[in-house]
Amino acid sequence: MSINTHSADESIDLDVRDARALTEYLTVLSDIGRAKDAEDLYLVVSQSGREYLVDAREKACECADARHRNPENGCKHVRRVAFATGEREIPTWVDGDDVDPQLGEHVVTADGGRVEWSDVPDYTEHVEPPEQGGEKYVRCEGCGRELLECLGGREKLAHADGCPLGGSSS
Repeated sequence: MSINTHSADESIDLDVRDARALTEYLTVLSDIGRAKDAEDLYLVVSQSGREYLVDAREKACECADARHRNPENGCKHVRRVAFATGEREIPTWVDGDDVDPQLGEHVVTADGGRVEWSDVPDYTEHVEPPEQGGEKYVRCEGCGRELLECLGGREKLAHADGCPLGGSSS
């Protein structure tokens, strides 16, 4: 199962808890420990090793932030579960290099599958404004290189060294 976790809605604001949920090392585990055989329950393990039980349905967590401050959209653990499960989309303007690469890696879906998460779409397309020529470009979101569609687009794009989408060409 693949969940598209990106939103083209540029108006979505992320606050400090959202940023922490996306960038900090937090592992979301489904169907293990206290979340075993419990739909919508997840264990979130922080970098320090602390473990928090999150109820995704109720948007509840047992951490101190949730207990004492009760933030409107949940603590960073609740938000991390929402991002990791695809319930909440990551705006496309978020820099994929800043997002924890393990987001959603250990989440098992209700049908037993795995959530596939990618930090950015592989390729995006854009068209210049008419006053700049109106040309259509393809951009590799892995390395940032672009090529005009009329010159071959995605198929002819020379990727930067180390780009996960294009091997080692420069």
